[in-house]
Amino acid sequence: MSSLQFGVLSSFDHTMQSWKSYKGRIAQWYIANDITETSDATGTKRRAILLSALSDGTFKLASDLALPKELQDVPFEDILQLLDKHFTPKRCGFGERCNFYAASQHADETPTQWAARLRGLTAHCGFSNVEETLRDRFVMGMLPGHERNKLFAQDLAELTLAKAIEVAETIRSARMVAAATAHLAGQPEQLYKINQKAASKTISVDKCLVCGRSNHTSSKCRFAKYKCKKCNVQGHLQRMCNKVNYIVTDEVDEGDDVFTG
Repeated sequence: MSSLQFGVLSSFDHTMQSWKSYKGRIAQWYIANDITETSDATGTKRRAILLSALSDGTFKLASDLALPKELQDVPFEDILQLLDKHFTPKRCGFGERCNFYAASQHADETPTQWAARLRGLTAHCGFSNVEETLRDRFVMGMLPGHERNKLFAQDLAELTLAKAIEVAETIRSARMVAAATAHLAGQPEQLYKINQKAASKTISVDKCLVCGRSNHTSSKCRFAKYKCKKCNVQGHLQRMCNKVNYIVTDEVDEGDDVFTG
């Protein structure tokens, strides 16, 4: 066997980790490093690796379970059985099924994630037709929305769990794309409004410097030859004298000014 080791074998602390998961991981680590029943017929090496990977608290627990024997003298397979018996709770079939049927999709869960979690809940239920039961609970336990509505309309005889997941994921993806692009729909109209405002400012006509009205230019004003009574200068009305006090209406009273044409 090569001295090179594959994979990282972390320690096991029963207060923070699952024994079932860790047992599966260490078994794969043994395989990756060619530590098998053939290469380690007595199990001495596997036992030493396992015990050295236990945290202080877990090692103390395992030692107590092995009494009156010393833990290091207990065969590897017997240590696994001791830990299995201690960490694997007794399952109640109806209790497991109750948890399964009570499960529902979380708000942050995709259809694929929801199906995976639901499948995990069937481990100790003992269903005779797991796939059909999974499909039914997958659909009925989904969050209200387009995905669930679409699945309710499917032909029950043709709908498998795999197809239900595919349909739900397709609708979810389409909905997310639509939501992500929804803000773009109003941009052309908004841009038109902005351009329209800019154009209106550009084409606005300045007030006439002769009479103060805004519907014509100074050169076309009919009061251009009137003489201002205030300054006695021709070219603007009294109210526009010194180019101040612009009038705010279209009415012009030339009674105080004199026509000199």
